[in-house]
Amino acid sequence: MYPLNLSQPYPFEQWWIGAYSGEVGRELLQRRILDQPVVMYRTQAGEPVALAGLCPHRLYPLVKGRLDGDAIQCGYHGFTYDRTGRCVRIPSQDAVPSKFAVRRFPVIERAGIIWIWTGREAGAEASLLPDLESMGLGVEGWAVEQHPIATVKARYQLLIDNLLDLSHISFIHSASIPGGGAVVQLPCEISETTRSLLVQRVGKALPSNPHYRFLFPSHEGAVDQRFDTELFGPNLIRTGGPIHASDGKHPGESRLLGVTNFLHGITPESPTSVHYFVMTARNFRIDDAPIANANLRMGAMIQPEDIAVIESIESNVEQFAGTRRELSVATDDGAIRARRRLAAQIRAEGSAPA
Repeated sequence: MYPLNLSQPYPFEQWWIGAYSGEVGRELLQRRILDQPVVMYRTQAGEPVALAGLCPHRLYPLVKGRLDGDAIQCGYHGFTYDRTGRCVRIPSQDAVPSKFAVRRFPVIERAGIIWIWTGREAGAEASLLPDLESMGLGVEGWAVEQHPIATVKARYQLLIDNLLDLSHISFIHSASIPGGGAVVQLPCEISETTRSLLVQRVGKALPSNPHYRFLFPSHEGAVDQRFDTELFGPNLIRTGGPIHASDGKHPGESRLLGVTNFLHGITPESPTSVHYFVMTARNFRIDDAPIANANLRMGAMIQPEDIAVIESIESNVEQFAGTRRELSVATDDGAIRARRRLAAQIRAEGSAPA
């Protein structure tokens, strides 16, 4: 499936963002993940639960039922499933056959995010989560804004492609990202480990503008800014990076003004749609409401611009991807490497879990 030469569109042995923590409570929440409905809620003790979202009796959506203590009662015939997915009550009979159950998904709640494991349960290791603390999530000294979730009508691989080549900032976001016009001319350096793929650009002695002066009012001169894209897997990408006061000679080594990371959570809804979670994390002016509001306003401008591009491409992919040769240039190296990593991960699985 374009842009991968594979029939399986996504890996299953993977942690995905199911929801922000604040979305899940004692009201049932359904979200389609990897083309399967998943229902989420919290127990009376506050623990998050994720179950397959269809009652196996007649495939009625469990989200249309209700909570009975820590169990879900189907709204159709009253079949009731506990937090492990086991059916514990069938109102029309005394016996409950053992085959009546719904799948339970392993869940970890960390850094204000509910992560769901969609693979075989034995593989659900917490160590496979990205290093969230390293990017400012769930640690002291950082402020985090969670932007509204968006569901994009395009395959998730197009979103990964978009984020792995930030030269588009100079064009798609020319009006919404101050100083973004310089990005296309910055050389890239790429490094890889088993845990991540990093595409790094460094802007040297960038002239001051109103946005920089708003963020760092005590600094009036030029800045050195890193424009990173770091892929931790198909589920999370970090962009942004540190901003230093420029001395014109030693970029990135002079006084650190602050770090802003933009975290892009990517969860396939279906083969051709994706849930897009965006968070900003910064380590300066962390209690400053104007900064938080400015980040949310900027996100409200930038995210729709990316979505419009990706959905426009998706509208052409099915018709033309198989009949036209795709051309690439040097700045596509990061995206191409990301595709290879993703394809290798999917191939290593062999098949989707039952």
